Amino acid sequence: MARSGQPHRHSRPRPEQGGKTTGSGGRGDQPHPIPGSPLYKEAASADRKPEGSSGLWYDKFCDRWKADWTGFAGDSGKREWIETIANVGDGGATRKTVGNREILAEAAKRIEDLAAKNSGQTFRLATAWRFVTGLGRSHPVENGFAWHHTLGTPYLPGSSLKGLTRAWARDWSDLGADDVARMFGPEANAKLSVGSVIFLDALPVAPVALEADVMTPHYGPWYQGEKGAVPGDWHSPTPIPFLTVAPGQTFLFAVLPRTASAQDRKDCNTAATLLKEALDGLGAGAKTSVGYGQFVETALPVKPSKSSAGDEPASKPRSLADGKVGGDLIRVLQRYPHEVQVEFVETGDVEFVSPHEIEPL
Repeated sequence: MARSGQPHRHSRPRPEQGGKTTGSGGRGDQPHPIPGSPLYKEAASADRKPEGSSGLWYDKFCDRWKADWTGFAGDSGKREWIETIANVGDGGATRKTVGNREILAEAAKRIEDLAAKNSGQTFRLATAWRFVTGLGRSHPVENGFAWHHTLGTPYLPGSSLKGLTRAWARDWSDLGADDVARMFGPEANAKLSVGSVIFLDALPVAPVALEADVMTPHYGPWYQGEKGAVPGDWHSPTPIPFLTVAPGQTFLFAVLPRTASAQDRKDCNTAATLLKEALDGLGAGAKTSVGYGQFVETALPVKPSKSSAGDEPASKPRSLADGKVGGDLIRVLQRYPHEVQVEFVETGDVEFVSPHEIEPL
């Protein structure tokens, strides 16, 4: 409930905000038909700033409501809102990313320094395809998204990584039950105890490219439990757009031993190996059964090194082709039927783009 003097975000506008009432304030009054959206007056004309928090913008400044505030403006409005942050479709020449490069680099260095001083393990993996987490969070577009609370970027909570690694260790590794309990803590019905390994949040190491995807439930009435409904082909499909992390985005993962004992350090090394296997074999986040959330080793080309004379590179990285995307010089690393993995020469970012986005030199 809003505090006194502060209008609720979804409350009806007051008479002084414009519009006419149809009664004396009773329950039968109609909402005031005003243009715009249910935002505070000062925020109605706000634009997303590149240096600001994209997560805060995406979750709090949604402005695709109907003019009378009776609901969301359909699937087109949802997709329009996703477009404010994500690259939607294959024709966008301008690359949109979220997160500040310097701040992300600083956060990554802090994690790596922390792990190094505590005999921990860090490694970097890239999204093999799309990745999404936080779909169950509340949001007007029906599917939420997990944003880091200070960085304004997607991330993977350490608790999720611990659960993923535990499942992999229990069901697919050679570890015994006692080893699993020692590393991850006992099952919930046992006496409470922590494990020997600490899992840190996985953070992106550079600004992240996002994409939109669409899920299309075909049996809505049956899913919603309507009386007499069955999963029949006569139901209308319902396209629902949602936000995802694009392929080729690199994240930093870190695990630490809980104590400095030899056993905990050994468990930490084992957990790091298991986590890599789980991210590759099972995937993280939502919709892993359809290929989302797989993380693989980043395949960055070797940077050219200066010769002893300091004039020319000793060797030039092999590239399949060169070109530009949005005016930025790129090297093509891999080609696939519908997308191309490229490295941006100036920044070193590795991303996936559509073939027709590449301008030949």
